[in-house]
Amino acid sequence: MLLVGQIQVLAVMKIQDLKTFLGQHYYLSLVQFFVSFISIQLYVFFYHIIVRTSTWKRILAGIWTFEVNTISIMKPAKKAPYTSLVISWLLTFFIMAVSVVYGNLAVKHRRGLFVSRHNVIRWSERLFVLTSFGIIVCSEMRRNTIEFPTLFVYSMLSNIFVVIFAASIRKPNFYHLDAIGDHILIGQLYYLNFFALYMGYVWTTVSGFELIQYHPM
Repeated sequence: MLLVGQIQVLAVMKIQDLKTFLGQHYYLSLVQFFVSFISIQLYVFFYHIIVRTSTWKRILAGIWTFEVNTISIMKPAKKAPYTSLVISWLLTFFIMAVSVVYGNLAVKHRRGLFVSRHNVIRWSERLFVLTSFGIIVCSEMRRNTIEFPTLFVYSMLSNIFVVIFAASIRKPNFYHLDAIGDHILIGQLYYLNFFALYMGYVWTTVSGFELIQYHPM
């Protein structure tokens, strides 16, 4: 899912007319954010009902949630250089590997930054929404001296949480095995947080390059 989201980011950034249109109509980014916020809240709240419906309805609900949340955080009105995309891609998968290793070690030694299942779900939603809103707001800033530290803080928050997330989901009895498709719900939230981390890296590096007046490819 993460690779699909990253490919979509690359594809959308190639559409110059779309970037221009969204740049001229800033309110559409806020509408996207609002739809994303409502969608993720409804998806989690009604998930126990969704999983009991027909297969095509479950797939449609999953795709809708995946797409609206992916699009809302892209900030396609602004173009990121390929250098930022590559650096962010490498950092994201590096942190993913670190989180897996840390999670396994934490469970093995029964020590680590664990949180309850309820808090994992709750903070997954909150941090994704916070990061999405932060990226949208920062896209309209004209001062890199403010934009860069703001995005850096958002990225660090996501960075810390994905490691905690990875450790927590490896705890015994984390999943509700009696609930249909419980792993799909957690997987969707896991994706959203890593995609938020990826986009946080993208726009933090872009802002950093602009701050030091470096213009990579």
